Amino acid sequence: MKKNASSLKRRRLLAGAAIAALAAPGSAYAQEANAEDAAAQAEDVITVTGSRIRGVAPVGSPLIQLGRDEIEQSSAVTTDRLIREIPQVFDLGVSENSRAQAGGNSNITYGNSVNLRGIGPYATLILVNSHRALTNTRSLDPSIMPTLALERVEVVADGASAIYGSDAIAGVVNLIPRTSFDGLEVMGRYSVADNFDEYQVGAVFGKTFERGRFMVAYEHVDRSNLSGDDRDFFRADQREDGGPDYRTNQCAPGTIIVDGETYAIPAGGVTPANAGSLQPGTQNLCNSQLGQDLFPETSYDSVYGNFALDLTGNLTFFGDGYYSKRDFRRFSGYQNATLTVPDTNAFFVDPSASGATSVQVAYNFMNDFPKAQTAGGTESWQTVNGLRLALPNEWQIEASVGYGKSEDVSNSFDGLNNGALTAALASSDPAAAFDPFGLNRTSQSVLSGLNDQIFLAPTLNELLLYMANVDGPIFSIGGNEARLAIGFERQEIDSSLGVARGAPTTPLRFRDFSRNVNSGYAEIFLPIVGGANASQGLERLELTAAVRYDDYSDVGDTLNPKFGVVYAPTDSLAFRGSFGTSFRAPIFGSIYGNSNAMFVQRYQDPTSPTGSTIGLARSGPNLDLAPEEATTWTAGADWSPADNLTFALTYFNVKYEGQVQNYLPDLAILGREEAFEGTGIILRDQAARDQVQEFLDEGIPIFGVAPDPITLFVDGRNYNLGVSKTAGFDFQGVYDIDTDSMGSFEFSLNGTWLTKYEVAITDQAELIDRLDTIFNPLDFKARAAATWSYGASTARIQVNYVGGYDNDFVTPVQHVGAYKPVDLTWRYDLSGVGGLAEGLIFGFDVRNVFDEDPPYVNIAPAGNGSGGYDATTTNPVGRTFSFSLRKRF
Repeated sequence: MKKNASSLKRRRLLAGAAIAALAAPGSAYAQEANAEDAAAQAEDVITVTGSRIRGVAPVGSPLIQLGRDEIEQSSAVTTDRLIREIPQVFDLGVSENSRAQAGGNSNITYGNSVNLRGIGPYATLILVNSHRALTNTRSLDPSIMPTLALERVEVVADGASAIYGSDAIAGVVNLIPRTSFDGLEVMGRYSVADNFDEYQVGAVFGKTFERGRFMVAYEHVDRSNLSGDDRDFFRADQREDGGPDYRTNQCAPGTIIVDGETYAIPAGGVTPANAGSLQPGTQNLCNSQLGQDLFPETSYDSVYGNFALDLTGNLTFFGDGYYSKRDFRRFSGYQNATLTVPDTNAFFVDPSASGATSVQVAYNFMNDFPKAQTAGGTESWQTVNGLRLALPNEWQIEASVGYGKSEDVSNSFDGLNNGALTAALASSDPAAAFDPFGLNRTSQSVLSGLNDQIFLAPTLNELLLYMANVDGPIFSIGGNEARLAIGFERQEIDSSLGVARGAPTTPLRFRDFSRNVNSGYAEIFLPIVGGANASQGLERLELTAAVRYDDYSDVGDTLNPKFGVVYAPTDSLAFRGSFGTSFRAPIFGSIYGNSNAMFVQRYQDPTSPTGSTIGLARSGPNLDLAPEEATTWTAGADWSPADNLTFALTYFNVKYEGQVQNYLPDLAILGREEAFEGTGIILRDQAARDQVQEFLDEGIPIFGVAPDPITLFVDGRNYNLGVSKTAGFDFQGVYDIDTDSMGSFEFSLNGTWLTKYEVAITDQAELIDRLDTIFNPLDFKARAAATWSYGASTARIQVNYVGGYDNDFVTPVQHVGAYKPVDLTWRYDLSGVGGLAEGLIFGFDVRNVFDEDPPYVNIAPAGNGSGGYDATTTNPVGRTFSFSLRKRF
């Protein structure tokens, strides 16, 4: 591949940007081919993420790009999974396979979002075609965009609120579509692993003509669930790995508890006649998460289209839009509880013969009810249309209006009816009583009334977006054009949070909220040195400054600046830096609460001999939430010592203050209990009971069977508590070799090395080093690949590396080893065969070639993910074979 001819265009388009890819064929460091294609396809508008000025890259900020070649070579079936393969993206928070970290409880539809460098689940802004997209007021799942519609994905791993506004604290991800695709392309893919499979089909059609163009793409993906029962590393009894036995006594048959003494119920059950044969000190043990899914079953349908039409020689009408529907079903496992059974129960048994007026039974309902499940999904659409007017002297004005709606739905219909269960446990009528003693004598009519409680949680959102921007050259500096962009945006956001919880007849009630945001911004680009006025030792010097003001109708206003600089002493070496402030406005669910209740949850507890404790967690509103704020700066260098060799190194530093923390889904919070001392977030024993009683007196209900006695309370409401400091290095490199007889080779490396991750629970608390500890950012993630292209064949081997860390939830601290799956891909272009094979490409992939299991982690299984392994750092699917066909017409 010859690259000299494109170097000048590359530098103009992507100056100062560190560009890397997923280590796939054609992933040249600056992605010259893709950049040229993008420029050729839309000469009127060159989109580069991180700047509002046409043709100007984000000066001083690092830019990571995935081009069309990388997208086609990746075995990821949806856009969200494609982005998650970038080492700078951490799987913490909003994830389909783990909801135990910050932000997880709001992920009611088990979607995925982007968390750059692990800074925060809502700290990365996702754009569609360089404009804001409708979210569910919490996050945006990139799967709304079909992979067939993508031209490239650009990631600015730097604060960008001065350019784009709220949420761009850790950075920006821009889903840039194919704009001038001409023809038809169809594809299909099938993947299979042990007890798991998925398939993908799609098509894209586009047409270019003298005065315009249009493109539309459709994609469908079906993915099976992955049950924890089908992976032996997801287990409670971890003794063979050197860990403890985390099994519980809430089993079927269960365990009777009298005055603290346990009696295991035999397989055939127990009656007063054989109660004397039960042995004190015995108990039945089982996995508390039997039947739980590690991944939910999901189905995706996504459509995206765009168009442009030249109305006159200088006026263009343009637009784009998408429709997305994602459905899911997740099994949560069998319900369990410790029941209090009074002596009035028709089947009452007291194995102690002490005359107890009640006993407790640790019990699992697996023989009474099916596995609990939640089903729902997300349906959303948005369209943006506008006019672009070319003005004299290369100025341009653009105005557009966007409108969209979305609906999130999460429904369950099999919750325990606590009142009916209490009554059935107390009933002396065998036809109306519940039997927890192992003989399954409960009548079907009673059972039908015990697990009929509903929990419906729809969220409706609506966005009306106005955008106007004008940009162009303002003066010349030594023959180089200084450029300016100014603009205005207005967002009108309406959201309705619905809930119905309780009896099947409970009505669905909505709370309606609205927010208006008026924003103005300006950005200037100053090419002090370059081209005609360059000199030895000073090839290029560029400065940029941006500022944005955002006025929110409900949470105040904010002003955020950003500055960038690039200094290139030679044509092959450039140094860059950036500084700015960013912010994130609190979402409606955080302010007003998605619910107002207390929930019974099982917590991983290092102080408990069983490894877990059942406690109550409070959810609810906090009307005093304020925006989060951050200060970010970067420094880096890009070096191309040869046309076929490029390197980039970026240092980043982020101070994030006033982080909205929510501990409702954090079932591992007790692993750092000492950090919460004095905050009231975690209460034990009598303090916990007093707090729960206070909330009960206020009318706050309990969902689930509360333990007796209550020994743990966690306040899961949202607070501006968190402070974090994150620093480290991103690094990329690509080396290409072209040969006369052996084809071409490419070697690439992309990674991130964190040197600091310190957090404090409050702004007054001492910062604590949490880097390289469980459920926190890891210090090292990387991806290396070698690609060989020969004739019609392209093969790649790729090594993914996720560094080891310390599991400080246990004593002594456990060191968890690194995770190093290896992937293979092969593509063969059958066009040489001719006929119907023209444009046909066959693909074969093996992910995790050696079927490497996740490393063992000493932690009890939990309802929101992990248990014997870490769901945030590994993939439980295992070795996966994929077959694909792609046909271009």
